[in-house]
Amino acid sequence: MFITHSLRVRISWSSFAVVKLSIKIALIFFALGLFSCRQNIDFKGTDIPLSFSQDTIFLDTVFTGLGSSTRTLKVYNTSNENMVVDRVYLARGEQSYYRMNVDGVSGKSVDNLEILAGDSAYLFIEISPDAQGADALVYTDSIWFENGNQRQHVDLVTAVWDAYYHFPTNVLTITQPEPYPDIKIPYSILPCNAQWSNDKPHVIYGYAVVDSACSLSINPGTQIHVHKGGGLWIYRDGQLSVDASATQGTTNMSNPVVFQGDRLEPSYEWVPGQWGGVLGGIFLMRSNQEHLIQNTIIKNATTGIRLDSAAVLKANNTIITHSSRVNLYGGYGNATLNNFISGPAGVYGLYALGGQYTAKNSTFLNTWSYSTRGGTAVGLSNYFEDGAGIRYTRDLQALFFESIIDGSLDNEVGMAIDPGAAFDVRFGKSALSIEPNPEGGHYDLGDTTMFFGNDLQFNGFWTYAPGPLLTNAGYAYLPDSASTLIDAVVRDPQGATHDIHGTARGTTITLGAAEPQ
Repeated sequence: MFITHSLRVRISWSSFAVVKLSIKIALIFFALGLFSCRQNIDFKGTDIPLSFSQDTIFLDTVFTGLGSSTRTLKVYNTSNENMVVDRVYLARGEQSYYRMNVDGVSGKSVDNLEILAGDSAYLFIEISPDAQGADALVYTDSIWFENGNQRQHVDLVTAVWDAYYHFPTNVLTITQPEPYPDIKIPYSILPCNAQWSNDKPHVIYGYAVVDSACSLSINPGTQIHVHKGGGLWIYRDGQLSVDASATQGTTNMSNPVVFQGDRLEPSYEWVPGQWGGVLGGIFLMRSNQEHLIQNTIIKNATTGIRLDSAAVLKANNTIITHSSRVNLYGGYGNATLNNFISGPAGVYGLYALGGQYTAKNSTFLNTWSYSTRGGTAVGLSNYFEDGAGIRYTRDLQALFFESIIDGSLDNEVGMAIDPGAAFDVRFGKSALSIEPNPEGGHYDLGDTTMFFGNDLQFNGFWTYAPGPLLTNAGYAYLPDSASTLIDAVVRDPQGATHDIHGTARGTTITLGAAEPQ
């Protein structure tokens, strides 16, 4: 009895204790509920700029109908105010192949994204397998963020064709004095002694860099597409070889290497200035080896080729055309050009600022019509002036032989000469559109050292016909049948035996790079 009674008492007191604990817990939760109801978070911050973990997101190439892996974008509110991003959306809207999730909310557009002061939000992005049907090498979109008057965006890039892609992995920052912004150059370093095959296109974002003591060899027929602001950079003591297997003097322009932009719409085929950043399109730095470019077309860049000081280039059967600035810029470089065509350019076809240049059987024909042009088909200078007006001189040596320098201006040969440096420029057996009486007397057409031989033609108002290498370009570079440029001179025995099309040259030849078809 006693044991039973005692047990009952203990059970009763234990139950009472449990009830008391339950009441206490309930009171605590009730108090927390009251507190949370009374706590108000102010999200009135507006016009606050956001920061992002990256400004461009590169998603995987889309192959065989598979979607990409997911990428993450972190959005930062670095201010001391809580804020609401009014709207986050894809620029292409419901038609976009991209999909995003904004802090757990999926959709092409998400409203009222709350971000606490000093906090961040996560966005997850992927691309649909449907993007494989896009009519482009690269499919792009952007995520826009609107907050009051603030509008910011992050770019999205996905390769959707089967190609070799060279995306940037590093950024070179060149600091600038106030108030100028720093220059940022995205780039990737190619494998040493790389060889690019022609089995599928190569697509470059940023600059693809050939490192010091390394080389890049490009096989004939390779198609190279470069995104806006990008290019090919051959660093000091690197080497570029394009179609190096071709025997010098032979032509393989039926299967050329082509450098061009990455916009594939027909309307963009000949639009100037589509690629090439602050370093130009193809930037060749000095090397103890010669850079060789053969059987190549370089089109639609800002500056097609830029030669750094002491860089040496040999270009055979090469066309540079439709550059928004300069086709071939020589900054105290050394270039040997054979069967070379320089087409329309926004400033100069060839600009030589000191250095050594030899052009044989070449055509410099600048008929730029996209805007007002500030330069000539060929510009030659042995000096330059910096922003403070201080003049620097550079020795210049140049020879133009069996060539054409012509265009839509009355004068297509620009020469700037400082007597304090060498200016050894000569023209022989060529046709020139040139000012007969230059202001300041820079030169004299009667100077038999500069203008030598009896086969020179001056200011002939020559006309041209379209050629097969630049179809749909709206650019004619072949002397027409009535031109005095046809069969104009006896071929130099050391000159090229075939023109840029592969047509055999006889005893008498047409001036420039191309014989009539």
